[in-house]
Amino acid sequence: MLTSTERVGRTRIRVSADPDGGRCRVRSAMTGSDPSTALVRPMVLHHDARAARISLVPEGALLLAGDAIEVDITVDAGARLDLVEPGGTVAFDMRGDRARWDVRARLGRDAVLTWAGEPFVVAAGADVSRRLDLELAAGAGVAIRDTLVLGRYGERPGGMRQHTTVAVERSPVLVEELPLDAATAPGLLGGHRVLCSVLLLGRQLAPDPAVPDRYDLDAGGHLWRRLGAQAHQAALPDAWRDALKAIG
Repeated sequence: MLTSTERVGRTRIRVSADPDGGRCRVRSAMTGSDPSTALVRPMVLHHDARAARISLVPEGALLLAGDAIEVDITVDAGARLDLVEPGGTVAFDMRGDRARWDVRARLGRDAVLTWAGEPFVVAAGADVSRRLDLELAAGAGVAIRDTLVLGRYGERPGGMRQHTTVAVERSPVLVEELPLDAATAPGLLGGHRVLCSVLLLGRQLAPDPAVPDRYDLDAGGHLWRRLGAQAHQAALPDAWRDALKAIG
């Protein structure tokens, strides 16, 4: 197998509420390990006294062999960050090499994070590691939408290892390891190529066994999951609407 020197692109975002009632403070930074590093640029769309809305815009093609994207998010006590993406991400054929996409988010007391993710496509020949680490303080709330597509239309799935760790007040709420590739995807996903998820944390909806696709987490919060052959078939618009409504 080929190996590469990783091209590490780091994006840091921190949002803090203004105690005097002015606009919240948004601090961001991007660093790359070399000039060829692909980066994710945070573009501020709006911010007011408490909340910021930021678009995560890729600079260059993502993901290619050797790319190592690291996104570090901090939302301080009482602040809110709404993240959006201008389009989906494609992990391209890496010809025996690999790439990774790591996100770490830390939320202070009563902070809020929403992330309206667009499809993440793992093309045939890709080998990607995705990691999400969430740490929530008391009263914090999170709503995240994620769509994973294994292979472009007519392709076999690429390889993807997804690890998710969530802790609320330092207590584990969700720990998941999901290895998917051409060999494991048929068994784990039942022949489907699209997995859509909505994760709601820090807020509790009323129990309702009639709600489809929803899993109520033992330690609080909810996870919706749906499989499909195409992204529009697996979409969870009602779940996303309910999650955003619960976040407030």
